[in-house]
Amino acid sequence: MLQRARGQATTITPRPGGWPGVHALNLRLRVWASSLALDCRLAEGARPTSSPELTLRAQQLASVRSRRQLSSALSAAVDTAIRPHGLWTLKPPIVTTGVRQAAEPLQRLAYDLRTLSDPPVRSLALVSFLLCDPTSPLYNRDSPVTVREIAQRARSALVPR
Repeated sequence: MLQRARGQATTITPRPGGWPGVHALNLRLRVWASSLALDCRLAEGARPTSSPELTLRAQQLASVRSRRQLSSALSAAVDTAIRPHGLWTLKPPIVTTGVRQAAEPLQRLAYDLRTLSDPPVRSLALVSFLLCDPTSPLYNRDSPVTVREIAQRARSALVPR
């Protein structure tokens, strides 16, 4: 709390019982700073309830807003890869041949993310890895896996057969 001592500047004194919300803020900051690593752990099959960080990240990925953003980003990657590029246009930062080869599973995955109400977190984490990690096959042509393989894994985790 802010207090003004007699004849002195304003000082900050701690509240009794600590600062409500500080723990939650620290958790959110840790999750923000390590979201790529958390996504990788979730994509590998880590239980979302095994740590507060994984739980929060799983909740973030499963939100309607996040699923809409992931879906839009998948569609945008396909559109960018398919769109012809002229002499005066910038080359996209994605591996266009890999995205073109995976266009169908990527579009189906984008549709599923928009329409399924409770998708498994593992699938969402795979999509997030594909879109957000600079080492993913979407951006790295030397990746040991292809865009198609990641899309198929994510879709397999998403849609029970």
